[in-house]
Amino acid sequence: MEASFESRGKERPPRKTLLAVACLAAMGGVALCVYFFLFASDTGEGDGAEVEIIAAGPAGMAGSGTMVSTVDLESEDESHVRSVSHEKIADPHQKIEDSTGAMGAFYRALFALESGGESRKVVRVLHYGDSILTTDELSGRVRQILQTRFGDGGHGFILLGKPWRWYKHLDVDHGARGKWRNRVLTSDPVSDGLYGLGGVAFEAQRGSHGKAWAGTVDEGSRVFGFDISYLEQPHGGSFELSLDGKKIETVSTDALEKRTVHKTVDVRGGKGKICVEFNNDGVLRLFGVVMESGDRGVVYDSLAINGARASVLGRYDEEHWAGELQRRDPSLVVLMFGANEGANRFLVLREYRVHLARLIRTMRAALPDTSFLVVGPLDQAKRKPGGVFDSWKMPRKLSKAQREVSLGEGCAFFDTWNAMGGKGSMGRWYRRGLGGGDFIHPTEHGARKIGNWLAEALLYGYQTFDR
Repeated sequence: MEASFESRGKERPPRKTLLAVACLAAMGGVALCVYFFLFASDTGEGDGAEVEIIAAGPAGMAGSGTMVSTVDLESEDESHVRSVSHEKIADPHQKIEDSTGAMGAFYRALFALESGGESRKVVRVLHYGDSILTTDELSGRVRQILQTRFGDGGHGFILLGKPWRWYKHLDVDHGARGKWRNRVLTSDPVSDGLYGLGGVAFEAQRGSHGKAWAGTVDEGSRVFGFDISYLEQPHGGSFELSLDGKKIETVSTDALEKRTVHKTVDVRGGKGKICVEFNNDGVLRLFGVVMESGDRGVVYDSLAINGARASVLGRYDEEHWAGELQRRDPSLVVLMFGANEGANRFLVLREYRVHLARLIRTMRAALPDTSFLVVGPLDQAKRKPGGVFDSWKMPRKLSKAQREVSLGEGCAFFDTWNAMGGKGSMGRWYRRGLGGGDFIHPTEHGARKIGNWLAEALLYGYQTFDR
């Protein structure tokens, strides 16, 4: 029996919605031009004149300023994911290419986990990506499916801040208030390269006020402890740390030298919320928090860096980053960058290959026993006169380049461009409500579909792996 993760039902929008969509469709060409003029910034760094899609949120998000077609929208029932069948998958929508056995470490870890022995109680996955991951819809779907199959080890890493208004993680409560400076690796880098695991740091200065929190929700993941990461530094400020509204301690970050610190807060009963509140003294830099359940299972860290490209991850301090990666001890690292490179018609692919290979080698040096999977870019489209869509050429070329580099560097590859349907697929996705109005990002439903495919491919690879 073939396992399927996709609901086949359709949602028919009301007549008023159809009329509204028709009006928006007529305006689409103008809207796309306005999008590129207002929201795409030419950075002038790296591979030619690269365009960073960093100001506008992923299509389909409330307040993102993008159009969303709801015609022929595919319904997605969350209960369908929770009760998914795990019979042997005979024919996945898109297989993972793995000519060198790169996924072996991950599959062996899953087998050890499933066998029930003491050698393996948790399998961690780190999924790095650009704005397509910032809503956690794609990564969250993979997390749900793998945890349904192998057990829920907890939600994983969350940024201790709100760097983009649409940033969210599923099945948890998190957020921030007050005056924080979002030091995003792509748009407001720090000079020392110290960003924590997630590529974003949050700073507060003397005289400002800020708080950040993260915790469980009634129907979300369990937690047995929070692992909070922050920076100690000269003239470092302090913060009040509380659990479920009760103060635990005052934490000082003042030190003679800069040093990344991880502080663990234990939780009883599987539910809880931690809060960090700045004391308006010195300089405070926060990174993120990890939530794990203490139960056997998979932990899936969604690590979105809006506007990211493979080249800009070179802004990390390598020793610092290596330490953060090693602390998570992942069995699999997923790299999914391409929305910004694919939107750059002037990308020099020869230089891009060098940047991607360098990124992979840097991470593999820190994690030599970890599996690496590169997930290729989505198709991107332009609207032509008469409402006809045509695909941009760069995403296809980029997908080919990523495949060559990843397989050449001993990584596996998932061909998203081909899975979507290849040339012209983003236009078709837009009409079906799966592609966003910028013709670059998927909608929430489109992101979940890709998550379905990726999870299905991982399960198929595991089931057919020769142990």
